[in-house]
Amino acid sequence: MLNIEPMLEKLVAFFVANKTTAIIIGAVFALLGLIGLFAKSGDIENMKTGLAIKTEKGTTYITKDTFDSIIMAIARNYPELRNIKVETIVSQEGIVANVYAMILPDTVVPALTAKLQENIKSSVLKQTTVEIKEANIKIKGVYLEPQKK
Repeated sequence: MLNIEPMLEKLVAFFVANKTTAIIIGAVFALLGLIGLFAKSGDIENMKTGLAIKTEKGTTYITKDTFDSIIMAIARNYPELRNIKVETIVSQEGIVANVYAMILPDTVVPALTAKLQENIKSSVLKQTTVEIKEANIKIKGVYLEPQKK
């Protein structure tokens, strides 16, 4: 059998004598541990960044940014909306689109949001063949045009 006790004693003596080296090596191992703890696996990362559509001809990968761009382009077609932000969540349950915006005064919110939700769902389906599970519109407030001096 291999006796590692003398090696461990020498190693401990070295680190006791060289405290700075021991601290640096400990810090490196701590950082490596944190990196390993927060590292993401490939499948989970791909799920957060996009969607892979497999067919008999191959795989098409649609990124989260693509969904965001499509939805942003749709929302920008509505002149009643200002300060638009889009967040798309891709998960195994489906795709959830969140649109955050401000509205102009005198906008009829239920009519606007129903039309926007339907447009988002149909346009994304038409362009990507992916069905949007939810299209949530979150109105942050009423946008008042800055007055010119």
